[in-house]
Amino acid sequence: MLKRPILYAVSGMFLGALICGCSSGKLQTKGRILKNGAPYLPAQGEIIRVMFVPIPEGTERITDFHAAIVDPEDGAFYAAGRDGQGVPPGKYRIAIEHLRNKADLFKGAFDAERSPFVREVKSAADEVTIDVAKPK
Repeated sequence: MLKRPILYAVSGMFLGALICGCSSGKLQTKGRILKNGAPYLPAQGEIIRVMFVPIPEGTERITDFHAAIVDPEDGAFYAAGRDGQGVPPGKYRIAIEHLRNKADLFKGAFDAERSPFVREVKSAADEVTIDVAKPK
């Protein structure tokens, strides 16, 4: 497990890459994870993972996903993508895992195939809010 200072340093590097911006047409989407309207925060030693999984057109297979960086202090996340420059515009299923001792506390309810959280990312100003107590 990473200690919090190391986690902050790694997160800071990714956030720095996000702030630098890019001209690749990718969007630096941000959001928050809530539970009943309050920030959803992991306990010490736990990890929350957020992934943006593109929803394919027609019969295409899902072959890629875009990771987000989660701030364990306030539940905010930033879609870094594979290259740290954000995600392409499009429709995504947002997968969430809350890991404690490598076990998902959500028991796969919000994985890449079953997550009810579907959002369309159109601009960098779009903010994605997910309330795990109110799947929709």
